[in-house]
Amino acid sequence: MHELIVPAILTISALPAFVVARLMARGRPQGAPMPRLARVMQLVGLAILAGAVGLFWAGDNGTRRLAVIVAMVVAVNGLGVILLVSMGRGRR
Repeated sequence: MHELIVPAILTISALPAFVVARLMARGRPQGAPMPRLARVMQLVGLAILAGAVGLFWAGDNGTRRLAVIVAMVVAVNGLGVILLVSMGRGRR
């Protein structure tokens, strides 16, 4: 039971990223492509969900856990940089 706590918390913490992506995409014309920021926020949510699945897979193996955590940190922070760059370009 205790091995499900951290993946469950990560799964719940991914929900705000999906909500924000949905709110960013709202109000666009029918058939128009999703805005770039909304797509990036969806990818952040997917990265967090992938981290939750990875931590569930890793179980009590410390090496696997470390690899999953490092991969998730790199993915989420990389997407955060892309998000900031996209926002900076939008202001010009």
